[in-house]
Amino acid sequence: MLNKIALEEAWNISDAASLGGFQPGSLAPKGVIGGDLGANLLDIHGTRLQQMDENGVEFMVLSLVSAGPQGVADKAGAEKLARVANDKLSDEVMNTPSRFAGLVSLSMHDASQAASELKRCWNELQGFVGVVLNDFQSAGEDGNTMLFYDDPIYDTFWKTAEELNAPVYIHPRSATPEITEKMWKGREHLAFSALGYANRVNMHLLGIITAGVLDRFPKLKIVVGHMGEHIPYDLYRIDHKLNRARFPNMRMRKDKLVRDYFGTNVFITTSGHFSTPALLCAMAEIGTEAIMFSIDYPFESIPNGCVWFDEHVKDTLNARDLVRIGRGNALRVYERLREAPHGLKELTTTECGVGGLRREEGEVEFGLYNKDWSRRMVRQ
Repeated sequence: MLNKIALEEAWNISDAASLGGFQPGSLAPKGVIGGDLGANLLDIHGTRLQQMDENGVEFMVLSLVSAGPQGVADKAGAEKLARVANDKLSDEVMNTPSRFAGLVSLSMHDASQAASELKRCWNELQGFVGVVLNDFQSAGEDGNTMLFYDDPIYDTFWKTAEELNAPVYIHPRSATPEITEKMWKGREHLAFSALGYANRVNMHLLGIITAGVLDRFPKLKIVVGHMGEHIPYDLYRIDHKLNRARFPNMRMRKDKLVRDYFGTNVFITTSGHFSTPALLCAMAEIGTEAIMFSIDYPFESIPNGCVWFDEHVKDTLNARDLVRIGRGNALRVYERLREAPHGLKELTTTECGVGGLRREEGEVEFGLYNKDWSRRMVRQ
């Protein structure tokens, strides 16, 4: 499929280490994840853009690599990292606004300060279309305090995000030192993408939903990646076990199920989870309108994610659903993508290269699958 939009794509600042940000060597040795992970994170207009062109990705929405400000336990330090990163990301995406936009990074130590920084980026800078929060906010002298945004003290922030129509992408991050020691020691291989990331984000998202945040702010939009962080496949059990008689004080609306928020308030992306059966399950559980394409570059391969979507998913879905997931839904969730300086438009299936009759001038068409009446032209 041509003209795809990718939403969970990471970027880093060159002085991240001095500001408490992500250091690539802390995750894996050089050469383990996509060659030079550090260089790939810093690059926007070189290899990244070249691979986008080669794989039918028209547009990427960039965000500061996890854990960002959420990993900085010091309030002043987290706020400084967010501000520096936002200023630099705005400059970067405005170099090529027809191909890139950004998500605002925020310190979540203080809800009012987070709201103010979001307003600054939204109204004074250019190129931002939403927010990224890397799960919980680390706090405390030892970094073991975890601040979660289902607490009513964060309503000031949620109110601002709703008023600005700024979708909030909740992205995974590593656990605190205490949780790592108690839960993941001896099984460190499970602490990250294989299990730990999803387990922490899905708890946080479900906490936000069941705390009634989306009921208090009904126009708010929240996005999670990695095919929904396991939630779509557990929705029956989640809704079944949130028994209102057993949990009468749960603040979520009494006439709604968790699944009812998907497609209107809650959305997922395919980032780093290139499984067609999983996608079909998610479509059946939460609907096509709740799902958007993403890659998770540079932690995942642009060609790998695109070959999956363009070749394997294409042969499974109808063309309209493919284009909705690959492009259309992103334009409906991230409405600023339609506006200047980006100016993206909805495209037809034919414009995206997955619909319509395609043939050469003067060619006689015998069938949709084989172009010769009597001789097989496609490989067996």
